[in-house]
Amino acid sequence: MMNQPVEVFHRPVLTDEVLEYLQPGTGTVIDACVGGGGHARAILKILGRGRLLGIDVDPEAIASARRRLDKQNNVVLVQANYIDMVSIVRKFGFSPVTGVLMDLGVSLHQLRSSCRGFAYDREGPIDMRFDQTASQPPALVLLRRASAKSIKKWLKDFGQEPFAGRIARRIYEHRGQVETTKDLVDLVRRCVPARRARKTLARVFQALRIVTNHELENVRAGLDAALGLLVPEGRLVVISYHSLEDRLAKVALRDAKKQGRVRILTPKPVCPSLEEVERNPQARSARLRAGEVLS
Repeated sequence: MMNQPVEVFHRPVLTDEVLEYLQPGTGTVIDACVGGGGHARAILKILGRGRLLGIDVDPEAIASARRRLDKQNNVVLVQANYIDMVSIVRKFGFSPVTGVLMDLGVSLHQLRSSCRGFAYDREGPIDMRFDQTASQPPALVLLRRASAKSIKKWLKDFGQEPFAGRIARRIYEHRGQVETTKDLVDLVRRCVPARRARKTLARVFQALRIVTNHELENVRAGLDAALGLLVPEGRLVVISYHSLEDRLAKVALRDAKKQGRVRILTPKPVCPSLEEVERNPQARSARLRAGEVLS
């Protein structure tokens, strides 16, 4: 299947809630996962004379954001990993930082792009890199280099997959025959009951994507960087889409609170309304957490 152009890069989720908790005012705000610029555009509408720094590791996301925000003169867009936001802030003089948004989800564009290999229902190469121009190896290379034990650990730790051992053995035994996402899907389907195949496939693809992009390590580093950059009364807003990310956000805010650095604004994660989920089914798993820096 050829990769098809996608008009909408990504529909932002929990936009009203982001604005409520971020309270951008006229400050300096970082959208650390700017994607197609949906949240950024909403923030800019109320940012006044403030400035916005948009970061994304995906060059296609930055290109989409540029098209969407091309008439804004108070925006800087940078193609980079948000773990480098401290050096980016210094380079572009984006301080003091009054707000940071981290929307950790995979975009609609990325899911629909068959050449990315993120979705199990679209045939394409098993790539799974957010930045396909990067030197890091794609998921297929990692699978072919890995032992059955390593693959099992990935599926168990990052996909929470109950059939991790069985699937890992099958992947390892047939790793030379797996070329495309369809090959991987067919192989996984043979390992689990048909009624559980869809959920299993989602977990397997999530696990491989996380491993390929070092996602959890990057989230930890990004949260630390964001909290370190924010000035007193500055706010961090994090949107996650699975329990592993949500736990990292919860722990980062909890630990900062114990240190007397942060006031937690969301004792429980904020979820999308039923109306939003009906409009945008991709929002269903979104969870928002927020904190305000004290000192």
